[in-house]
Amino acid sequence: MSSRVGPYISDQEDGTLDTTGLEVIAEVAIGLAGFSGVFVALTQSGTIAPAEKFRLQFLLYASLGAMFLAMIPYAVFARSWSPSAMWQLLGVLVTAYTALLPAFLFKAASMRREYPELFTIRIMSVQGSFMVVAMALSVAVLVAPIEDKLSYYIGALLVLLAHATVVFIRLLFYRRS
Repeated sequence: MSSRVGPYISDQEDGTLDTTGLEVIAEVAIGLAGFSGVFVALTQSGTIAPAEKFRLQFLLYASLGAMFLAMIPYAVFARSWSPSAMWQLLGVLVTAYTALLPAFLFKAASMRREYPELFTIRIMSVQGSFMVVAMALSVAVLVAPIEDKLSYYIGALLVLLAHATVVFIRLLFYRRS
């Protein structure tokens, strides 16, 4: 990364962007997304129940979103835009992405009628809380001082990974009866 964005987003002495966190997020997200292929391949009956299909969709949305949002800064910071313009673009992208998360919660609420053991109030509350935190962090990327934007951006991506991780664990251990 160019040092021209230096003091605005740097936590390294040479003024460059430390992208280690973004790389780790992308790698974990790829692993979680890859699990969906393994899950589908190992499904014994060859068909996937609507509840599992929905949870796989949510897993892919959250993990692939985290992966792509972790990779986008590499392209954005390669541009010759001002740091504020770059962070504005990243803020809009992460906010727009997290703004779509509640659609999954509404779909889960509708699936709760048919699969109450999979879509409990407790798990929906946990996921809803994650959504609120992800949205708050995403909006913070838009409005925070430029020095803090990287922390909020990474925080929003980590919450997306937390979403995917919860779905991953529930797919492994909480199956329909």
